[in-house]
Amino acid sequence: DEGDEEHPDEPVDPHFWLDPMRLADVGDALADELSALDPDGSPTYTANAADLRADLEELDAAFAAGLATCDSRALVTSHTAFGYLAHRYALEQVGIAGLSPDVEPTAAELAEVSAFVADNDVTTIFYETLVSPDVAETVASETGATTAVLDPLEGLVPDDSTSDYLTVMDDNLASLTDGLGCQ
Repeated sequence: DEGDEEHPDEPVDPHFWLDPMRLADVGDALADELSALDPDGSPTYTANAADLRADLEELDAAFAAGLATCDSRALVTSHTAFGYLAHRYALEQVGIAGLSPDVEPTAAELAEVSAFVADNDVTTIFYETLVSPDVAETVASETGATTAVLDPLEGLVPDDSTSDYLTVMDDNLASLTDGLGCQ
C-alpha cells in the first residue's frame, strides 16, 4: 500500500502478511520474479505459488467463516499490528499503542482505550507473543476484560518444526473466535 491518505504522517503498517490473500499475491509475484530470473525453474515456482495460494485461500475461508458471526467486531490490541487482518475480516482494530510495540501509551491513551472497551462491551484485550502483556493486562484489569494472545508471526524461526504460518494463523483464529465470542 502507498500509505494512509487520512493520516499521511503515520507510518505504514508493514504487517501485510496477516491478510492471507495479500500474502498469496506476494507468493504469485515472487514466482513471477523468480521465473523471469530462472526460466528453467518456472514450472516449480509456479506450482509452489499455486499450492501456497490454495492453502491461503483455505485459511481465508476459515477466517471468513469463523469470524462471520461474533458478539463483537472490536479487536482491541496492545499495538496496531493487525490492521490488515482486521480490514480483511471487517473487524475494528483499536490499539492501545500505535505500530511500534516499544512505545508506551500515555495515561490519556490508556483511559481512551479503557473507555472504548467499557462502552463497547469488549471482553478480550489481545497482546502479542513478543511483547510484554503488561499494558493489555492493565486495560483488562481496569475494565473487567480478559487477555489473549495474537501472534503477528514476527518471531517464527527456521528451526521451529512445530510452527509455521498456517499453524500460527490457525491459533490466531482460535484466539479471535474465542475472544470475540464468535459462533
